Amino acid sequence: MLKDMERLLYRRQFVLGTRYMDRNDWQGIELDQGLFLSVHPDLDITQSTCHGYRLTLLGYIIDPYHPEWSNADILNDVHKNSSSFDELLAGIEHCGGRWVLIYQNDTQIKLFTDAVGMRQVFYSVQSDGVWCASQASMLAHLIGAESEDDEELQAFVQSAEYRKMEQLWPGDGSIYKGIKHLTPNHYLDIKKGTITRYWPLCKLEPIGIEEAVRGAVEILKGSLRAIANRAKVMLPVTAGLDSRILLAASKEVSEEVHYYIALHSGLSEQATDVKVPAALFASLGKKFHIHPALEKVDETFVQINQQSTQMRDLPKSQIFYQHYLMSEGRINISGNYSEIAREVYYDYHPNRTIDGRFLSRNIKLGEHAYALRCYEEWLDPIRSYEERFGIRLLTMFEWEQLYGRWGAIHSAEQDIAIEEFSPFNNRKLLVTLLSVKHDYGTRNHLYRKMINQMWPETLNAPINPLPPLKFLRHCGKELLRGSLYYGNQAVKAFSSRGISKRGEGTT
Repeated sequence: MLKDMERLLYRRQFVLGTRYMDRNDWQGIELDQGLFLSVHPDLDITQSTCHGYRLTLLGYIIDPYHPEWSNADILNDVHKNSSSFDELLAGIEHCGGRWVLIYQNDTQIKLFTDAVGMRQVFYSVQSDGVWCASQASMLAHLIGAESEDDEELQAFVQSAEYRKMEQLWPGDGSIYKGIKHLTPNHYLDIKKGTITRYWPLCKLEPIGIEEAVRGAVEILKGSLRAIANRAKVMLPVTAGLDSRILLAASKEVSEEVHYYIALHSGLSEQATDVKVPAALFASLGKKFHIHPALEKVDETFVQINQQSTQMRDLPKSQIFYQHYLMSEGRINISGNYSEIAREVYYDYHPNRTIDGRFLSRNIKLGEHAYALRCYEEWLDPIRSYEERFGIRLLTMFEWEQLYGRWGAIHSAEQDIAIEEFSPFNNRKLLVTLLSVKHDYGTRNHLYRKMINQMWPETLNAPINPLPPLKFLRHCGKELLRGSLYYGNQAVKAFSSRGISKRGEGTT
């Protein structure tokens, strides 16, 4: 029998609308202008009033430069130093955590999320006003929204590609009519029912590797210190690069961290992601916990989570029940969103046209008409961004369409059991790392320099080692990609010299 079953339903979720959600244990806050906020008891609420406007924070926020500060300390500091909404957006960019922030003055109510949208917002414009909620299914129930009957959408949902890609949803829609997902880097004007992009605003200024390392290391170490000050923490460590850099960043708080790997039907004790970290921790003299796989997951637990989040049926979903049984009270530290900074979708074919078809095929969603249409709609307003702001379209795609969708689902599914924290869900950290010129291989070199500065001994174990045959294939693939990159660079350099000489001859 699950304990406190009623509390598990819609855990850590919220609803904003023209009436309260009918749940007795939820906290209710009346906002001005006929809006009511209903909040699950396990979701923190923090408010601040200053400069003629009020801020309402849902979730938790951390300041890596002041790791001892609480939610209230950080919100008050940001508020005190921001006299307008635009200043607020700029003043909070160094803050991490997992949150939704509501800005409210006499005439406006605006809402936006943490940098990568780790705490999700779904919204719908209704005749009585705008409604928002943590999950589309709960919002659909509250407003009576029907399932979308678009034939292209239905064909996409029933496709093998959609299932294989763990229900990655393209664009900002949902399976319900009139319900949309708030895309990262956008805010919702609740009075008007409109969406506005607020980032990027200016071109990324290139910085050197050493400067980026200093800035990123300070943010990472401060973030780990800050979250360890808030609660007991746990950090899963695999053979991968993203968990390795978080392990290195945790050196100063390592005595307070529960390092582990959780086994499940898709991960055995003989896997590389288990054997490599186990050997590494033995060499470091630190305890590494291997959580055994569960023989059975409680059906009631699954049903409650499916009702709360439309939970996917995946092998790794078994870990949620492990957390419920063994990890309650801890915060799980995740390496998600690091891939954005590493630009793993970097395109080594600079002359390739990026359109909806390329994006859908690149993400392995095939060529379904619905996915192509959604990606074209997302792409249309930002086609010039690479030239205007110095940020690649594939990086924006990864930020807003991959991790802003698929990445956030995983955190929401875990809410029934545990809260999650990703240090890379921090705009200033991402911008710092993305501001380093991306030549072939730069990102891995950058990460290794950061690890070496924070905890060099953690590099004593291999990162993502491959068996001999796969290693040879990998080397061949990387040789081809590197040749394409440097070949293109040489052609561009030669072309520019030719143009320069011709220009000199005509003056």
